[in-house]
Amino acid sequence: MPRLLAYSRTTGYRHDSIPAGIAALRALGDFTVDASEDPAALERSLDPYAAVVFLSTSGEVLTPAGRARLAAYVEGGGGFVGVHAAACTEYDWPYYGTLLGARFDRHPAHQPGRVVVEDGDHPATRDLPPVWEFTDEWYD
Repeated sequence: MPRLLAYSRTTGYRHDSIPAGIAALRALGDFTVDASEDPAALERSLDPYAAVVFLSTSGEVLTPAGRARLAAYVEGGGGFVGVHAAACTEYDWPYYGTLLGARFDRHPAHQPGRVVVEDGDHPATRDLPPVWEFTDEWYD
């Protein structure tokens, strides 16, 4: 059975939803979820995992050894998923910013927005209408 490492250490803002996120991952499918907030979890071999999930992490959460291990794991084909606040993590590590493709800057108060679906056949959007009106924190 595949295994995921759900890493949820925070040194900045902490979301109350982290336990619910871990429970949701465990309920999703046929895989085992190992949850940790211990930086040493990223210093050990990540080979047993199909993916490493940064679940609402924030701030500087890795040691230099953990950074090296995560980069080697990803470069070797290991999976990585960043959930929500993962984008406000490891600002001092350029590799991580490149891995994410974007960084959290800020978000305004909840406000209405419009999402225009350009590819309705993609698995991430196939259940959405062509235009989706939604009120949320629209992130910068």
